[in-house]
Amino acid sequence: MKKKIISVLTVFLCIIGMSAQVPGSFQYQAVLRNADGSIASNEPLEVKIRIHQGSADGTVVFEEEHTTSSNASGIITLKVGEGSNTSRETLFVDIDWSSDVYFFETLVDRGTGFESLGSQQLLSVPYAKCAVIADNVHVKSPDGKLWKIKVSNDGTISAEAVTE
Repeated sequence: MKKKIISVLTVFLCIIGMSAQVPGSFQYQAVLRNADGSIASNEPLEVKIRIHQGSADGTVVFEEEHTTSSNASGIITLKVGEGSNTSRETLFVDIDWSSDVYFFETLVDRGTGFESLGSQQLLSVPYAKCAVIADNVHVKSPDGKLWKIKVSNDGTISAEAVTE
């Protein structure tokens, strides 16, 4: 019995540890071009990212800036959520993604002021759809046993061994 309790506790600590590993950002890449369409190689610039709620020109719920430069192929790479927060009202990790639709706007300053490159709706990654509701969670304990984790309506968490 003591071994079972330790195993279940280990599983829960692993789950808690894994949930702490979710990054509070996502990667964004773009190709920077000049006005004539040619690749803008090795160009220093400021990039502003805005997250709009509801529509492409809706309320800005988050804004950040990045100082970067394009590489030899004109590519810029950013980690959205890790720039300098200029919105001051909301942190990236505090956005309630389930409350509405959101749009992503990129603005670039090449030394003459920020120019919008347009907005696009943020869409979910197909695999993320299965994480919306996890109603059949199975985890493996260090000794190789498979456990089914359950949460009751009152929030009580329990585990039962899965028999084959």
